[in-house]
Amino acid sequence: MKKTSIIWGLLLSVGLLSGCSASRTPSYHKMAAQFESQSTKSKQAPKDTTKAKTSTSHDNSNGTATTLKDFKAPKKAQHDRLYVKSGQLTKAHQYTYDQAGTKVSLTKIKPTTQSFTNGHVTFKFTQIRILKNQPTTKNALKMANQALNTDQITGTYYTLQLRYTVTNHRDQSVNIDGITAVKTDQGQTLTQATQMYDAGAGLRLTAKASKTAFTMALITSNPTTVKQVQVELGGIFTPSGKTLTKASDMHTLRLQNN
Repeated sequence: MKKTSIIWGLLLSVGLLSGCSASRTPSYHKMAAQFESQSTKSKQAPKDTTKAKTSTSHDNSNGTATTLKDFKAPKKAQHDRLYVKSGQLTKAHQYTYDQAGTKVSLTKIKPTTQSFTNGHVTFKFTQIRILKNQPTTKNALKMANQALNTDQITGTYYTLQLRYTVTNHRDQSVNIDGITAVKTDQGQTLTQATQMYDAGAGLRLTAKASKTAFTMALITSNPTTVKQVQVELGGIFTPSGKTLTKASDMHTLRLQNN
């Protein structure tokens, strides 16, 4: 699939850091109805953009630009108590619409306090969410496929979102690869190369520093049957690209009850 990059007015480009995976620029679709992203791998942290805004999408592969106008939610939704016009989805069944026209509904939200360490860098997971995404426009479908590095999305799809805080316990700055793979208990394996996006890929942490990021992955199996997932913690590198620690083995992350 031809790689493309969507750059939105509210986000800055994220470059390739030596020794780490390429940091793909988040599209508006990735940000819609997600966790408040406190990841600071760009000079400006991505915002939770559930409120529609007019933006310009640039396709670097052919130099074209497309202006997306505000997508207006149906009038029926605007009077629905479950509809969230702007802000976080915090309760099951709440929903919003992203700018491209995808109806995003919160199916499941679970807290977690599980932590794993790789190369003196700790990944503390704090929340797991499963979202139902229903594209209502051609642009929404196109951006969903671009955001998740796939061409398999043709209608309603589900995404798994993992929020985590990463802490560097070393006395030196490091670059990390974030979460490089997610495997569900239904046998589905997702990576940064396909059907997954990770905001921690290419993140730089100064000595003893902590930052928050998230992972979003496409779920092709029945989301209600997912009871646990396994995550692979990416490698740790010096700012010059020298490998300090390779990617970890898989760690099991359980969906806890509220």
